[in-house]
Amino acid sequence: MGFKLVLNVLYTMGVALCFIVAYKMAVTHNYPVMVGAMIVGVIVIFMKLRLLKEVKDTQEVKEVKGTQKKK
Repeated sequence: MGFKLVLNVLYTMGVALCFIVAYKMAVTHNYPVMVGAMIVGVIVIFMKLRLLKEVKDTQEVKEVKGTQKKK
């Protein structure tokens, strides 16, 4: 679970970095790099959402197993 926490932090930093780069490139009118940074940012967002869904599903399975043992 610790690895997934670190991965989540890295994804968050990656999204922030991509959109900072996209903003700086828009200001300097370097549009191809801006579009590339935005595409990478969106891909990282999708990867982050998949990770969050996986963690949520893992926690739900643990909760179900815990309630079954208590009965």
